[in-house]
Amino acid sequence: MSNRLSARRAPAAIALLLGGCAAQMQPVADFGAATNHLATVYKPFSSGLAASCEQRERYVALGNPGAFDDALAQRAAAARCAPLKEAGATAALFGRALSDYATSLARASGAKATAFDGDLRDITGSAAALATRDGTPLFDTTKVKAAGKIARAAAALAMQDRLHALTRATLEDNQDALRVVVEAMKTYAGKIYAGQLADTHGVMAGELERLVAASDAPTQADVEGRLPWRYAQAAARADIAANELEARRVRDFAKTADALVAAHAELIAHFDTIGGARRLELVSAFVSEVEALNDDAAAL
Repeated sequence: MSNRLSARRAPAAIALLLGGCAAQMQPVADFGAATNHLATVYKPFSSGLAASCEQRERYVALGNPGAFDDALAQRAAAARCAPLKEAGATAALFGRALSDYATSLARASGAKATAFDGDLRDITGSAAALATRDGTPLFDTTKVKAAGKIARAAAALAMQDRLHALTRATLEDNQDALRVVVEAMKTYAGKIYAGQLADTHGVMAGELERLVAASDAPTQADVEGRLPWRYAQAAARADIAANELEARRVRDFAKTADALVAAHAELIAHFDTIGGARRLELVSAFVSEVEALNDDAAAL
């Protein structure tokens, strides 16, 4: 074989070798895609905190004595709940950082994920946003720094143009930060947001009881005067059902988040042999839990 022919074939051979190696990092691709999808599930929670607070305040206003103006009640609710929007904005950045990290891992693996591959988006640049974000009582400086760390890791991986850029050291260096970020997201969703949902649910349930009581018509002649209270029950029940659905999604997220951290640790533990593994037990279990979130949503 001539040297010229060998030179022409060399790039193809290198590409084949790199492609074969990348295809063997299937567990990394699956973990990244499933984690990114879980971050998408979390995303509505960031705006939901203030929205649920405003809904509670409007229901309280409905039951108060005196003159009632719906527009004024809505503005008052928005003003009272405005501080929660800032907490939601920080919560959203944590979700973006997690999504960026997950996307970068999936792409660095060089393999096509077996599920959620279509969910992957471009890196959003959460590192820059987190760099200027101050700590809050819920997301303190330590947590913000952890989120910034995995966001910077995502950006660094995204800048690499070689598939073998992903190493055990990259995963090990980000394991603690990932755990801190996920725990912060769980606290926000499972305690702060879930608590707000429960508080709002209680107020709405009480208002529904008032509507039911006011709907009583002792005689046929009383029915027409009770119709507004009867019609209003449908909207209250719909609001309560939506609240309960959101609370269920929060609980599912919290449970699946634990599986995420365990799956990431498994990637580290088995990184030396991951080239020959099509699946890892904890990664597959995590992917299955995320898939179950979709199944539950479809069944509702």
